[in-house]
Amino acid sequence: MQLSKRTQYGIRALICLSESYSRGYLQTREIASREAIPSKFLESILSALARGKFLISKIGAMGGYRLAQPPREIQIGDVIARLEGKKLTQEDISPQDDLKPGEMAVQILQHQLSLSLADILATTTLAALVEQVSQKSRGGQMYYI
Repeated sequence: MQLSKRTQYGIRALICLSESYSRGYLQTREIASREAIPSKFLESILSALARGKFLISKIGAMGGYRLAQPPREIQIGDVIARLEGKKLTQEDISPQDDLKPGEMAVQILQHQLSLSLADILATTTLAALVEQVSQKSRGGQMYYI
């Protein structure tokens, strides 16, 4: 599975907004600068996420975008569905009687992959993704205070 640039940029922007969740609004140009995303394209993506109720926008000098909910309440699968505009997981295909064994094996494998993908998308929150990014950026080391 390959995510479109639109979805990749959208997730990158949401990670940025998640990390700044307690600070409030971020302007498009700040997100674009942090993540090296073209501003015009990012504005279109953020607008789509706002229409999808993932973001709140505010006009003005102190405005910008912020998450509409805490990161732990935003499912990555919902974000991807909004930005991709299509379902990423394959619909259940009813088994055909006249399949060759190899064809049936491929169909079984595709079904299992679709179920696994659907499970990951349904259970991964934005907060969990931010935590994974944080752990990787620290080299996998946990620090306790």
